[in-house]
Amino acid sequence: MSDKVKLGFIACGGIIRSHLDQGLGRFPDVEFVGWCDLDPAVAEARKAQVGGQGAVYTDAKQMLDEAKPDAVYIALPPYGHGVPEALVVERRLPFFIEKPVAIDTATAERIAEGVEKHGLITSVGYMTRYRRSVRRVRELLQQQTPVLMHGGWLGGGPGSYDGIWRWWVQKDKSGGQFLEQTTHTIDLARYLYGEVARVYAVPVRDRRARPEFFTIEDASMVQLSFANGAAANLYSSCSTSIGGGVFMTLFATDMKAEFTGWEHSVKIDLPAGEHIEIPGEANVFALEDRAFVDAVKAGRPQGILASYRDGLKAVQISCAANESMVTGAPVDLS
Repeated sequence: MSDKVKLGFIACGGIIRSHLDQGLGRFPDVEFVGWCDLDPAVAEARKAQVGGQGAVYTDAKQMLDEAKPDAVYIALPPYGHGVPEALVVERRLPFFIEKPVAIDTATAERIAEGVEKHGLITSVGYMTRYRRSVRRVRELLQQQTPVLMHGGWLGGGPGSYDGIWRWWVQKDKSGGQFLEQTTHTIDLARYLYGEVARVYAVPVRDRRARPEFFTIEDASMVQLSFANGAAANLYSSCSTSIGGGVFMTLFATDMKAEFTGWEHSVKIDLPAGEHIEIPGEANVFALEDRAFVDAVKAGRPQGILASYRDGLKAVQISCAANESMVTGAPVDLS
């Protein structure tokens, strides 16, 4: 590999724009060689962000074969996963993949098998793991016994159904809000409290008038039982326009930690009145991108905090919740 890591991109929408804006576009040790998107205008827009570097494609296989990247970014909607990853795994390329990694467990398990067979470096876009607030709480939890947790993503839903919002509200394309959006909180729950043993979910529907193609739940409550005996309730809503947001509060035997906002600023309360506040970073995408690029250069997954296996685990929890919403019964993951 040369001094610069050659990057190719499969799907070039808004999340890739954010990666480039927050730092990746200015990393001195990367070269942008290929931009693949079904809409070439979107790929051209990302190419323009980095001064016109790289070629534009509408076919992932052609991009991989002609641009010959050293590593690949994959930023597909949930329903688009499977074939592009297989092409990347077949070429034994490291890849960064945005969450969620699939809409179903079978697809994620198939890709995970290929990743592990070839020992590929992978990183999943669970950027919250890289925040100082989260890392500090995780450190403190090593001396604690986790008890309870609650949190999630609550909002009023899309105001129109253009762009991603058209597929986002279709269950067979997005997998639902819990799988597509609250996946960040699912991953954070696992990262802080450990493996999930059981999932029970309750859907909420018919809260607002919706178009016929709106097939996701208006809201849901999902209970997680952890292998260590702790429990969590995670909320999702696209029907509550006042008082929502992104949040998580957790309680251990001698600690409370309250995360607020997309940036996950935290307030930590400890014994003897000790109080810690840590603001969230504005450039969190740059943190996970730096870790991925450094790992590719080193040839080992040093510094990467979320691997494809972590993405698979989040999909398993999400799909268990979707199953529970249908059957009304808990799903055992142990």
